[in-house]
Amino acid sequence: MHQATVLLTGGSGFIGTHLIKELLAQDFKVISLSRKAGRVSKSPHLTWIQSFDEMKHDRIDYVINLAGESIGQGRWTATRKQQLIESRVNTTELLYEYLHQRKIFPKCIISGSAVGYYGIDETEMWSSACDEQSPAQAIFMSELCQRWEHVTALYPEQNTQIIRLGVVLAAGGGILPQMLRPIQMNLVSKIGHGRQPLVWVHIQDAIRAIFYLMKQADLSVLQTENTVNVRQAVYNVVAPERTTQADFAIVAARQLNKKPMFNMPSVIFKILLGEQAQLILNGQFVKPSALLAQGFEFKFPTLKQALQDILGT
Repeated sequence: MHQATVLLTGGSGFIGTHLIKELLAQDFKVISLSRKAGRVSKSPHLTWIQSFDEMKHDRIDYVINLAGESIGQGRWTATRKQQLIESRVNTTELLYEYLHQRKIFPKCIISGSAVGYYGIDETEMWSSACDEQSPAQAIFMSELCQRWEHVTALYPEQNTQIIRLGVVLAAGGGILPQMLRPIQMNLVSKIGHGRQPLVWVHIQDAIRAIFYLMKQADLSVLQTENTVNVRQAVYNVVAPERTTQADFAIVAARQLNKKPMFNMPSVIFKILLGEQAQLILNGQFVKPSALLAQGFEFKFPTLKQALQDILGT
């Protein structure tokens, strides 16, 4: 009996590590691309590779493309920007070209992107929320996502589902420990005025959304040729709750039983981070319109529920 096989890029990253555990638990065979040399798995169902040419067979049922260096680590110098582009765009180009040359057509390719695609609100009013049809912007965080997604459009023969992720929250990894540290130390609560959007998703809901799209691909294979496929090609993988940075500070402080004393002036981040400060001080509210329209149910729709689960409170 065939064991469904997933080709995963970014498997050694924060989301990828959690995803591999769930894929193996659900009896998938996983081939994971990693830049780290010499990785060996204890599981017979997980194989690590450093290049696509190391793959020993062409039977790939699903592809999940999460490759990319962390956008929040390191100031956005010209060199750093190029690294961020190469780790996403170049890897995606290599992936699709490999599949094209070998005529491999998975049931679907779930390819990562981010809500940075929608850029910032220059007015800093944040009166509306972006859905999957909202436009991109001519700033770096948006252009990075645009270039990342553009590669997939060059291969229309593939069934690609793009996931634009918000900040992924989980215990013991990702950016959440850094977000919580000043609150745990009873120091900083709000950053600036605190009205700026915080677009997030619990790690379990991010993984559940990926499995949901894989299942949708299975269902589409069973459809007849006369059935119209109305599925979206882009999905915002974000919690449905509209959350500000001040909301996060209040909810986190309550969960941790802390009362931080100070607000952090936004000018400090502008001086320290320059353009990169937009990640903290601006952004857009984003809605998971496509997922909700298809009936996807979030296990952790509110920040309170998410932090209660993660912090065990």
